[in-house]
Amino acid sequence: MTDYRGEQVVIIGLGYTGLSCVDFFRTRGVTPRVMDTRFTPPGLEKLPADVPCHLGSLNEAWLLDATLIIASPGIPLSHPELAAAREAGIAIVGDIELFAREASAPVVAITGSNGKSTVTRMVGKMAASA
Repeated sequence: MTDYRGEQVVIIGLGYTGLSCVDFFRTRGVTPRVMDTRFTPPGLEKLPADVPCHLGSLNEAWLLDATLIIASPGIPLSHPELAAAREAGIAIVGDIELFAREASAPVVAITGSNGKSTVTRMVGKMAASA
């Protein structure tokens, strides 16, 4: 498991995924900063009061001060503020990459627009019969 203490973590995008990332880092001794381009994103009422939050835009100063940025898939990596952070050498990852870095057990990832439930059932049956 990676030690994130001392990292300046910024999470872009709240909602379920953003909140789960906040919980992930807080259990590891890091209080991340959170930002969302929406003024009232889903999950805002569940955000712990001690977590700094910037709403309505991306906060370039926070991004450039970060050592690790967790970006929502809804924010394009070509966004000017993210591009500036990337050019400054700041690591930018998504929640799936964060999970993959931490997972120690084998993982079967099922993604896509169609057929996830069917494929999940099929993989479950394969695993059960293995």
